[in-house]
Amino acid sequence: MNKKIFHGAILESILLNLINDTSNHGLYGYAILKAVHKKFGIQLGASTIYPELKRLEKHGLIGSSWEFVLGKARKQYRITRKGQSLLMAYFVELKAVIPVFVTCKTEDSLVALND
Repeated sequence: MNKKIFHGAILESILLNLINDTSNHGLYGYAILKAVHKKFGIQLGASTIYPELKRLEKHGLIGSSWEFVLGKARKQYRITRKGQSLLMAYFVELKAVIPVFVTCKTEDSLVALND
């Protein structure tokens, strides 16, 4: 899978979705990296994830707190109500857009351009 598509609103919705799924106990950065790989089959680096988490927190879409687990300090991320509202908006928009996008004759169009 191409890593280049995992930016902007797509990355934002992926992170919000993963954090929302664990909103009761939160999710720390490394666990988010592993979850992205497991769920979407793509290996993103810390240099991609952590700046995005910081941006999401700055915009009030997620919150964080330091917790100690087995003697290790971990920054746990939880989704906010504002983040949940945005995630729902993404779901509504993607539900409408993806079927149209998938049924486009993109492959035929690309072949025609290369001929």
